[in-house]
Amino acid sequence: MKKVIASVIVVLFIFLSSITIIKAENSGVKIAFIRHHNLWIKVDGKEKQLTKGEYITGPKWSHDGEWLAYAKGKKQSILELYRLKDGKKVIPSHSEASNYQWSPTENIIAFIFSGALNTFDAEKKNADFENVSAGVGDYAWYPDGKKFLVSSEAHLLPTGWTGAQLYEVQIDAHMNPHKMKHLYALPNEHDDFLALVASGFKWSPNQKWISFLAVPTASWSADSNTLCLVRADGSRFEKVDQMLLNTQWFQWAPSKNILAYIEGSGRVALENKHLKVKELPALQQNTFTPKGYVDWDFTWKNDNVIIVSRAKEAGIETPLEKRPLPSLYEIDSTSDEQHRITKPPHRQGDYHPIFMNKSNQLIWIRSDRKKANVWIANNDGKQEKKWIENIDVPEWYYERWNWENVISVKEE
Repeated sequence: MKKVIASVIVVLFIFLSSITIIKAENSGVKIAFIRHHNLWIKVDGKEKQLTKGEYITGPKWSHDGEWLAYAKGKKQSILELYRLKDGKKVIPSHSEASNYQWSPTENIIAFIFSGALNTFDAEKKNADFENVSAGVGDYAWYPDGKKFLVSSEAHLLPTGWTGAQLYEVQIDAHMNPHKMKHLYALPNEHDDFLALVASGFKWSPNQKWISFLAVPTASWSADSNTLCLVRADGSRFEKVDQMLLNTQWFQWAPSKNILAYIEGSGRVALENKHLKVKELPALQQNTFTPKGYVDWDFTWKNDNVIIVSRAKEAGIETPLEKRPLPSLYEIDSTSDEQHRITKPPHRQGDYHPIFMNKSNQLIWIRSDRKKANVWIANNDGKQEKKWIENIDVPEWYYERWNWENVISVKEE
């Protein structure tokens, strides 16, 4: 009788796990991932290899999920685009391109080459890239897809560094200064603040606030950068906190003006990294990381609940094989109720949670630092199931991992 009950439990578990995967695949989710340096996708439950024998990083989906952008080459990164419906490949520029970003409304991709911002229309026949603006340190598309928010780079004067300048630039500017509007001048160098460039612009849900990082010199920014806010009309500026140079570590809530971020200076991710939440227009921030722990990647489940990758705190002197590995925790930012929702096996950790709104499910990466798999579960972490095996493990820096270099998720 016990054997029969055990068999029924096993069959039920397999059945529920299968339902979890079918639910995600029926919701139209598309996954792009890197395996053995090649680009793969998983669409409608089927895996497909798109490149072979090339060094691929940084896959990014277009707004409609019909195109993929990625960097090709180990020594020199060439931007390449892939169209899913027919396998067409396009190279917008044979020069090295960086910081490529899809338009939020069209299949137009922007990228930087030698300090110049350019665009390329993937749908236009025999298209060539078009110049938009020179002197660009970083940028982001406005939510309407009609213009860019651009940061210049600061200048060193005899009296010290100036601050970076923020501009509103029309998509069809074509280097014409009359289609560029000055928005805000970041403060000059003073005390512990320096903004050589502003990076990682993100709009609040009501589009009245923009969050970004003020990035200082290279050696300084490895340990600390300033999280800032500016009103979309440039009428107000606020310095929020110190954090690492990781634009994935600050995110707005889905529909409220609430900003969550991982606070803490010092390049070592194993110490002094705390999840904080700031609700505008209030001035104070609330901390949700317990003493003795560190928080890393996170995702909003809804306007109140956050799922975060959390590990025990340790020093960099801790031997690699003894360093703590993370699990996923769910945090209610209104009540401060917290609980662990995943329990990875010994010497494995759970990273990079992504909440999928349409299927109401959670995916994440489980890794032992040498190999990695994509897992999927219900929104509470139950009925977990390995979904994609053997994706590449990205390069890491003092236990900080750039998983977005090897995976990209698109919900239809």
